Amino acid sequence: MKSIKYLLTGFLLAFILHNFSSCKKSESNPVEQNPSNPIETEVIQDLEDDAKKTETAFKSGSVTEVKKVISESANSIYGNDLESAKPKFNSFAEALKNKKLISYSELYAEYQITVDGKTYFVSFAKQSDSGDWKLIRF
Repeated sequence: MKSIKYLLTGFLLAFILHNFSSCKKSESNPVEQNPSNPIETEVIQDLEDDAKKTETAFKSGSVTEVKKVISESANSIYGNDLESAKPKFNSFAEALKNKKLISYSELYAEYQITVDGKTYFVSFAKQSDSGDWKLIRF
């Protein structure tokens, strides 16, 4: 009988501690994080300017223009396939219009884009030689 009393007392004590020590959601102190747009900084402004150049290059449909906005490493990976991908340049440029910045630092940024209902990620990196943001993964 004593063990049942101790058991019930333990449950009651745990219940009381849980109710008084847990966080409650309220209007003045919401638990969920409010999504907000990133603070405009010089890094974001430079990134957005170069992303716009990338969009323009793909919209032009010129492989030469596209090679100017991708990094050397991306050129070595994608360079030979760019000519065959020309028909998709315009849809990629349209997707870049509605890009969403996912993360960024002073040297790397990643955007989310949607093409034909599918979500993809594209990455930009700041080039050490020119200081321009260039497409490195798409």
